[in-house]
Amino acid sequence: MTSVKQFVRFARRLGQISESGTKVVNRFVRYASTQAQHKFIEDENGKKIFPSPFGDFTPSDTLVHEYIWKNVETFPNRIALECGITGTKYTYAKARDASNYIARSLRNMGLKKGDLVALVAPNYPETILAAVGVLEADLILTTMNPTYTIEEMKKQIKDCEANAIITVAEIAHIVLEARKNTSASSGPFVVIEDGTRSIPEGSVPFKDLITRGKTLPPITHYQMSSNDLAILPYSSGTTGMPKGVMLTHKNLVSNMEMVEYTTKERLWRHTTADFQEVVPLIIPFFHIFGLNAATLPRLYNGTKIITLPKFVPEVFVDILTKKNITGLFAVPSLITFINICPLLKKEIFQNIHHIITGATPLPEVDVERFYERYQISSDDLKFSQGYGMTETSPVICLDSWSRKPSSIGQNIAGCEIRLVDSATNEDISVAGQKGEIWARGPHIMKGYLNNEKATSEMIVDGWLKTGDIGYFDDEFYFFVTDRKKDLIKVKGFQVPPAELEALIKRHPNVIEAAVIGIPNERFGEIPKAFVILKEGSKTTDDDIKNFVKDKVSEYKQLRGGVTFVDSIPKNASGKILRNKLKNEYK
Repeated sequence: MTSVKQFVRFARRLGQISESGTKVVNRFVRYASTQAQHKFIEDENGKKIFPSPFGDFTPSDTLVHEYIWKNVETFPNRIALECGITGTKYTYAKARDASNYIARSLRNMGLKKGDLVALVAPNYPETILAAVGVLEADLILTTMNPTYTIEEMKKQIKDCEANAIITVAEIAHIVLEARKNTSASSGPFVVIEDGTRSIPEGSVPFKDLITRGKTLPPITHYQMSSNDLAILPYSSGTTGMPKGVMLTHKNLVSNMEMVEYTTKERLWRHTTADFQEVVPLIIPFFHIFGLNAATLPRLYNGTKIITLPKFVPEVFVDILTKKNITGLFAVPSLITFINICPLLKKEIFQNIHHIITGATPLPEVDVERFYERYQISSDDLKFSQGYGMTETSPVICLDSWSRKPSSIGQNIAGCEIRLVDSATNEDISVAGQKGEIWARGPHIMKGYLNNEKATSEMIVDGWLKTGDIGYFDDEFYFFVTDRKKDLIKVKGFQVPPAELEALIKRHPNVIEAAVIGIPNERFGEIPKAFVILKEGSKTTDDDIKNFVKDKVSEYKQLRGGVTFVDSIPKNASGKILRNKLKNEYK
């Protein structure tokens, strides 16, 4: 049994988720009478394309704020946003008005179409209202990690040439320093009063945007079109320097509609007179998963969103316990926390019908441990894994039927995918054979900001190369095995780190694991593991190596050894920072 002391220590670490001219090659039998039929087609150039089994899709020609507030009049008095720390609440009517008042004030400050506003804030209701208000003002939003250093903030502000900044009192002094000698230095500096400290002199209190906006003329005509740039999130930088990802209103709305069309209320129900979904927002809002997969679509459906600005174990547990949560968005490390937290009981999950995971592959062992520990039936609470990236707004695939927790499911409506062999550049159409996932659809980014070279390398003939390696099984469910660049090359053989990590986590004394490749004269590279053990465990490095030895091929053995650690470095979305591990090893 994991001790409370160990749980708290782990929790702290967690706080640091149809082309024309084609011919049908094969059709696959329905595996359930209610599910969509899958097939792949071969185009005139020999490409093996998997159209979505959920059909084609034509996105709406609408703006993001118009889409998310589309149904607000059917549930105006329902709670839209609630702060998990202060309890501050906004009804849908109040939230909708607030975002409009914010837009009026931003325009009144002299900001105009094409100007860019940097939002540097953790998950508060006001963060979400600010984001929507920026879009409603015909401006462009760039989201920024509030835990960035001054240098990291300054780099992004300069790269995108931000004209204004919205942040929170807690970090306002840091952001002020970061904006010096940038395009934002003389622009509006708005501060959300979060109760942590007073706001800097000369800054604009966020609440004033709402108060003043009430007295300003309404915005009656939007200059933006759906093809205009809406948000500029920055890629994680795992494939190089962070780059601004240009996502249009059409990209974002398309992806929300594509997921909605695919799921048809199987995962989330619309708000009615006697029902409302309740979801805690712990996934960072500045990340595309938190923004366009977890938050904005839920506003469209009328969900109550409870915001959490940072991961505090006691607060998270308290919200799960007291708020009648019906669903949860999570990254795998949060599932690990849930599996070892001694404060959580089975009764807490009685109203939760789905846990949606993303950002990085979810090991099947974590799902098994959840069901085993809480003795909950998979019929009552389902895991559904999604897959995507910032450049795809973000969703590409989703297990919308919740059939296989370790699978990313199938490509959503309107999204085509291919598997391409990285060595031969040939398309793959054989179950179990691995290749790089390529995607195409209306949700694919416009490109990288001021970086045509990176854009052309990423998008080829309309197909976006994800850099992720995957395969499909006999039922044509897709699985992601690893990042293309993370594969360990042992004597020419490719070893996916995620495969070994999932295996190591099956050891009864292991909490977390990360695997990297280290140089070796004889083999080129060899796998090395970093492991977090349960407190009090006497497990040795040989125990871990022998546990793996009998379960994988000879070239996948942990020849690089096992190092026991207290933490594993991850980014805000829960992805293991393998480069950092490699640098620390060196």
